[in-house]
Parts: sequence; structure tokens; C-alpha cells
Amino acid sequence: MSFLLAILIGFGRLSNDQELLAMKASGVSPSQILGPIALLSVVVTLIALTITLFARPAANLALKKELYNIAKTRVGTALKENVFNDDFPNILIYVEELKPPGNTAQGVLIVDKRDKVREEIILGRVAIIQTDEETNTLGLKLFDGSIYGRDKNRAGFSETRFNIYDFKFDLDDLVGTARQKAASPKELSLKDLLESINAKRSKGANAIDEGMELHQRIALGFVPIVFCLLGVSLALLPRHSRATRSSGFILCLFWLLAYYALLSLGKALGDKDILHPLPALWLPNLVIGAIAIYFFRKALSESPLVLPIMLEHGLTHARAMIDKLRRKRQPPPS
Repeated sequence: MSFLLAILIGFGRLSNDQELLAMKASGVSPSQILGPIALLSVVVTLIALTITLFARPAANLALKKELYNIAKTRVGTALKENVFNDDFPNILIYVEELKPPGNTAQGVLIVDKRDKVREEIILGRVAIIQTDEETNTLGLKLFDGSIYGRDKNRAGFSETRFNIYDFKFDLDDLVGTARQKAASPKELSLKDLLESINAKRSKGANAIDEGMELHQRIALGFVPIVFCLLGVSLALLPRHSRATRSSGFILCLFWLLAYYALLSLGKALGDKDILHPLPALWLPNLVIGAIAIYFFRKALSESPLVLPIMLEHGLTHARAMIDKLRRKRQPPPS
């Protein structure tokens, strides 16, 4: 967005100062004007590809590891309000509200399935979250609650009320289970992602998620080139009104929304296996790129677009009608 906005504002200023007209009068063609910006867009594209292909996956994986380290030292951050937290092996925890700084919870429900013979549901009005670094255990000291136990070979529940109850489990079980979870395609490096795609295809399995992630990384990296051609074409098109910063921002916002609308459509078609990941993720680049090429051809022939002219004439006519109605409503001078 910033790259497209910079082109629109920069060329808009050149257009307002008649610099573009002077360049054209000096024999500088639109293709020559496009050249330096295209070279800059290639540099930006290389940087964007480096980020999408290598930096972003590594950052996602590092963030995931850091969150688990935080969860190990401060498990309160791993709990979410009004959500059944199932990150703990054979334990389900529900918390209505977490009190700052995150070590006190209200309205706690715990489903404990660690015992293969007996299952327990523990309800507590208040719980204090405690960690023991020496034993590497997590403890929840619950107050004013009940324990509903059920043996798997018997029907019905037994109820036990308590004032204080200590619930503990090994913190290594949480971290170990989290580490055993397979990394998502967003967290895989480019090498691992390609290996995952090849492994699934060799087994005849579906690799849609990995294919979508791969083509999304590549397609997003080439967005600066598409926006470069679009921005220069829009700036070089003949226009009747002066370009302003607000008009450049509105144009940039419109095309950005159009791009992400097409990207969302492509993702939906790709996820449902209606389209192959390649055309699904490259859909916005192809559509916006085709429009940009059409605009550039119009700029080469100095031919303005019909629709903006019609809209401009319509707005001018509407303003004239409004001014005319206002003058009619004004009382005549005495």
C-alpha cells in the first residue's frame, strides 16, 4: 500500500506542477518514465520475497516457541477467558474471567481425564494460578467449589464440596505436547514446505494447505511490480481535474481493497479445491495486472478513461443542480 501511495502522490505532484507535461513535451515517453520506477519495484519485490519466503515463516515459528516459553513460566497467559482451553493433555480448563496480572481466575471449570478409571469435573468460584519452578508443576488453588467424580464402570456422579482444593499437574506435559504438535504450513521454512508438498504428493495425499501457503508467499512478493505498473498508469492517464493527496489516498485505498477482495476470493476457491492453488493465489495479481496494462496502453495513446470522465461530468452537473436549488430557496432581496 505504501509503495502504491508513494507513486500516486509523487506523480500527482509532478502532474500538478506540469512536470509530466514538460517531460512528455521533451520527448520522454511513458515507457521511459516507467523505467526507473520499475527498477525500484524489482528491488522492493526482492525484499518482499525475502520476507515472505524466509523471514515471515521463521518469525511465526519463533513466535510460537516464545509463546510456549511464556506459557511455561507464566501459564496464566496461556489461558483464555470464556474459551475451553485444551492445550493441556487430558485436561480441559474453562475460565470465565482472568484478573490482572493473570494469576487469579474466577468461574473455573476443570475436566480431568488423566485417570483412565475415573473422570472428575471440578468447579471453583475462584482459583489462584501457581507455578513451582523446583518441581516444574502448575497448580491451581481453588476456593469454594465442588468435585463431581464418575467411575467409568459405574453410572452416576459423586459430589464432594470443598473450601480449598489444590489441583496440580506436570508442566512438562504441556510443553512436551505443544512441541509434539506438527508445525503449520505458515511456520515451515521454504525447504520444509517443499519437502512436505513432495512427501504428501508421493503418498497420494492432498497438499492443498501447503500449496496455498507456497503460492501465497510467492504471489504476495510480486505485488510491488503490479502496483508499480498500476500506479504509474493511473498517474499518466489524461485527466481534467488536478490530483490531490486525498485523491491519491482514495485511489490507493480502493485498489488495495480490490486486491484483497480478489485475494480472499482466490483463497476461498483454493481452500475448497475449486481452483488449483496456483491460479487461486495469483488471481489478484493477474486481474489487477491486466487492468494496469490496459491503463498503461491508454496512457501511451493519451486516451482518457470514459468512466472517470462520465463520473466527473455527473458530479459537476449534480453540483450545479444543487447550487441552482439553493438559489431558488433563498428569499429575494428586499
